[in-house]
Amino acid sequence: MSKAKVKYYPEKRIFKRLVVCLMVGFVVGASFAQTGLGVKTVVIDPGHGGKDPGAVGGSDVYEKTVVLKVGLLLGKKIKEAYPEVKVIYTRDKDEFIGLADRASIANKAGADLFISLHCNAAGNKSAKGLESWVLGLHKSAASLEVAKKENNAILMEDGHESTYEDFDPNDPDAYIALAMRQNAFLDQSLVFADYVQKNCVGDLKRHNRGVKQAGFVVLYRATMPSVLVELGFLSHKDEEKFLASSEGQESLASELFDAFVAYKEHKEKVDGLSDDPNEVITVPEKEDEEVVPVTIEETGVIFKVQIATSSLNLPTKPENFKGMTDVEMVAAGKWYKYFVGNYKSIDEAKARQKEVQEIGYDTAFIVAYENGKKINVSEAVKKLN
Repeated sequence: MSKAKVKYYPEKRIFKRLVVCLMVGFVVGASFAQTGLGVKTVVIDPGHGGKDPGAVGGSDVYEKTVVLKVGLLLGKKIKEAYPEVKVIYTRDKDEFIGLADRASIANKAGADLFISLHCNAAGNKSAKGLESWVLGLHKSAASLEVAKKENNAILMEDGHESTYEDFDPNDPDAYIALAMRQNAFLDQSLVFADYVQKNCVGDLKRHNRGVKQAGFVVLYRATMPSVLVELGFLSHKDEEKFLASSEGQESLASELFDAFVAYKEHKEKVDGLSDDPNEVITVPEKEDEEVVPVTIEETGVIFKVQIATSSLNLPTKPENFKGMTDVEMVAAGKWYKYFVGNYKSIDEAKARQKEVQEIGYDTAFIVAYENGKKINVSEAVKKLN
């Protein structure tokens, strides 16, 4: 964001250059904490707050106020429609919450989706529209400036030097390491971001600024699919009025809710929460990615426990699957399904299902195969009786 005629209040302190060692094993392990479970917990993060007002429009409309109202409305809609979904707010009042603490709230809750809400501003008063951001390497100077603007909130935190490992939000080199951090969640983050753009732009007829990538600290620390949404420009006269109005806030919350519904349905479908008895396992045809397929070759009727589905082709090592040593991967289209066990009786399969649910794979379910082809579980039970 340009500072020209747009008020903003970061402290003007500069840190040392970034010295970070990112561990791929942490990212891979964390990804499976949220894989194969659908959407049970969502964290809504209204940006800024308290001593950090964020962007301030020409009519003194504060970013922190707008995003809090939209966030609370969104959470209310989710809770009313899906009582079984746990909704957590990083803040539900006008208070300052550090960027690390915001991500920590989501991580501790084992959230399946993190939605961070913000408003934009620019020196160019004609700039307008809604855009969604996922973690990645900025591809333009403008993208870098947006990330720097949001990351400057860390300068207001006590003890930020140790909390952020000497990360300097004003150092462009620092963002290269951030871009590497959340690759494990990028696919699903992009899916939700796309739903946000389609709903908020299409239905509200807002200017579409698209889905973009940049190094946001609040996203890099979150170990789940995460999207930062810039709802509009407070520096644009008409958009400021829209963002400040109860009608505008309600309509934004409604469209964000529709995006959540679409994402939830998508996630539960690809996570295998609905068992399709007619599905046939196939090997994906990808010229640009080497896949070592694992097929189910056992003859007769067998039962397995499906623990997860992912777009990632991960090694079936115990450290990636909570210590389990018998994990099998099957490539199905562009997805990779992970199973444990090879049982001739449904009772054995149920016992194993209970075991894996107790160690964290809550929605693990039983599947059945006959001579390598998937069949309905009830049909498999009848064949064995």
